[in-house]
Order: sequence, then structure tokens, then C-alpha cells
Amino acid sequence: MKKRALVSSLLLLSLAFPGVVEPQESHGTLLLEVILTTYDVTRTETLVYLRVFSNGSAEAHPMREVDFRTLTLKTTSIPPSGVATLSEFLSSSTVQHLGTKYDRSWGNVDFGQTWKITIAQGGSQKSIILENFQPFLARTKKKPYPAELERLGCLVWKLRTKVTGESLERDYVAGCRELGY
Repeated sequence: MKKRALVSSLLLLSLAFPGVVEPQESHGTLLLEVILTTYDVTRTETLVYLRVFSNGSAEAHPMREVDFRTLTLKTTSIPPSGVATLSEFLSSSTVQHLGTKYDRSWGNVDFGQTWKITIAQGGSQKSIILENFQPFLARTKKKPYPAELERLGCLVWKLRTKVTGESLERDYVAGCRELGY
């Protein structure tokens, strides 16, 4: 009798909380994550700018049409060749030797953005913080970022555009092409 009551209770519990009992779809292991925090004098917003997993799944929060009641991630799949290229780039020694923080202030302290980049390789992670990342402005001001960091930023913009289907605030992807990335 106790066993039947336990089974019945578990069944009712599973019906009441289906998200807890249902298995989650596996994304594989994390390869790259970029968390974007934008801020101004009145608020701070943090969104998933881009996540890419080893199985090719990729996700990002939209930024053009945001409903804070249902912040759902947009998703897509990256072909295996694209995942292999990304993984090879992220594991390169030049990327692994990038600094942990790049901070640029372009005159205004009342608003800005931060990219928190996490690169996962095997069991280790590399974190890079980019404050107000603007590689094209940095070049005109004669304060360029390392080339591999510019390339990483360009890859993030290209992949994000593919995932969300949204155009970027500016046509950074075209600027990246002009730089050879």
C-alpha cells in the first residue's frame, strides 16, 4: 500500500512540475559564451549575447524585440566544419595567450557595455572581459586591440547575426571583412 501511495504521489508531482521531471536536451559542452552587459545612468541589462556548444547548437537572446516576460533564446545549428574551425581558433596559442581584460573608455562614462567571454577548452576555461569593445574606433585612435582579439570579436558578431537573424547595431561584419577577418 505504501509503495502504491508513493508511486501515485510521484506521478502527481511529475504532472504538477513537468519541467523538473522532463529530461533536458543536451547541448554538448560549452565552447564559447559571451555575456553582454549594457549600462547607462538608469539601468543595467545582462543578456546572453552568444553561446556555442560542441554539438553545433548555438543560442542568443534577441536585442531588437525583447519581451522581458518571456526572455527566450533564439537558437540555430552551426555545421560541423564551422564548429571545427571555431574550436581550432579558440584553442590556438594566440587566443589562449590573450589578456584577461581589455578596457577602453571612449569619453563617455554614463553608458557602455561589457562582454564577458568564456572560452572552454577541455576541463579549463579562459575568461576575457572587454569593456566598450570597438575595434574600428580603437584603430582610428591608434590604440588597436591585438589582432586575435579583433578576430574573436568579428567571429562573435558573425555567429550572433546567424543565430538571431538580427542585424547588428552597426554593420560590424562588413567592417570585419574589410580588415580581412
